[in-house]
Amino acid sequence: MMRKFIFMILLTAQTLGCSGGEVPEAVPSGSGDAGQGTGSEGGQGSETTVYVSSAEELKSLGTVAAGTVVVWRNGLYSDQVAELKSAGTAENPVILRAEKPGAVCFTGASRISVSGTYAEVNGFWWRNPEPVSGKAVVTLAKGSSHCTVRDCAVTGDSTKEDAATDTKWVSLYGTDHRVEGCTFRDKRNIGTLLVVWLETGVTPGHTIAGNYFERPVTLCDDNGKAINGQETIRIGTSDYSMQEAACTVEDNYFYHCHGEQAEIVSNKSCGNVYRRNLFVECQGTLTMRHGNNCTVTGNYFVGNGMSGTGGIRLIGEGHTVERNYLEGLAGTGYRSAICLVRGQENPALNGYWQVKNARVCYNMVFDCKYGLNVNYASSSSNQVVPVVSTVIEGNTVSATSSGYAVDCATEPAAPDITWSDNTLYGRQRGVSLPAVTSAPSKPNVQPAMDAIREAAGCSWKTE
Repeated sequence: MMRKFIFMILLTAQTLGCSGGEVPEAVPSGSGDAGQGTGSEGGQGSETTVYVSSAEELKSLGTVAAGTVVVWRNGLYSDQVAELKSAGTAENPVILRAEKPGAVCFTGASRISVSGTYAEVNGFWWRNPEPVSGKAVVTLAKGSSHCTVRDCAVTGDSTKEDAATDTKWVSLYGTDHRVEGCTFRDKRNIGTLLVVWLETGVTPGHTIAGNYFERPVTLCDDNGKAINGQETIRIGTSDYSMQEAACTVEDNYFYHCHGEQAEIVSNKSCGNVYRRNLFVECQGTLTMRHGNNCTVTGNYFVGNGMSGTGGIRLIGEGHTVERNYLEGLAGTGYRSAICLVRGQENPALNGYWQVKNARVCYNMVFDCKYGLNVNYASSSSNQVVPVVSTVIEGNTVSATSSGYAVDCATEPAAPDITWSDNTLYGRQRGVSLPAVTSAPSKPNVQPAMDAIREAAGCSWKTE
């Protein structure tokens, strides 16, 4: 796990081959000739290697045969709308790769769609993509399966803020895809950065692993309120939220992912796993917004006291939150370190479903303003259905002097919670906690965390 974190922190420099602001020499659209030969330079042994330098040349290949390596020549390309059709197999995938990782840069309205089976897209950089309404920069298409986007980058550092044009950077349809080792930085237009789309009767089963995400810009309405729809990752939609997605989000690094300042990651489906991710100074939470039976385990949330930084928010049934570490989070309410939300009576699919049969166990919450915020709802809401059949066990929680280790609302109805072997340091408010040990002094978790940071090679520090 820690070697993964080292990789993530170095990811930006490694992925962007055009380092220090350099870009490749401009290549006119459509220049060069597609060529092919046989050899081992694609890394597959005796596969066919084909060279292209435009979307037209890629399209001219038709459906690419299993074992083919397509090499896109180095250069700076504008407005390339590319499509890869793959007939790859598990033993002989189709690989579309940059001639040199990071040295094929796409600008303007460039984008790519991948269809078929067992394709890999590797080493490309989409730089300051021009938003085209309803389009994604990278799409793994409906009906596709076992495709991978690896060691690519999409960066929007020089784009304008745009609250009107909704686009995605990555749209995942189909099944069993992977997005790994990529850098996604500074999306400045409205729309979720990466979306898993659900379809009736299809279980996606995608993996999103070892990527770097940064989204520091928050777009606001005329009243200065953050606009909805600026999540970094969303898995599902309200309409499909009771359907199994079975996706895994692991070993990713989220830095300054502020977006809508509510949901960094928005879970809207069932059976997903979030593990070993690192969130540093992100204003918002990993939110189980809709759907049931998800697992959040072994993640790290570091706020360094930044306002609005939060942890994990639970809505729905059967979720497990265990062995996470949350430190220095200054958020309150929905952006508490761990928040279990009151539900609505007879909720719609896009409403707040009752927290039921949840397990919140063996988490370490250190120096956060609100540690465990249980049975919470804003005062203006119609959320009146309490948390039920839930276990909160073995957690170690310390709060700042102005906050609460536990704030457990008892109105309008007391939650049905089993509290067991929790150790708390700081103020407590609300329901009686019969199985809680109030620590005489703040738990000392610093030696353990110093060891974790050293092993990870991480730059994130707290004083």
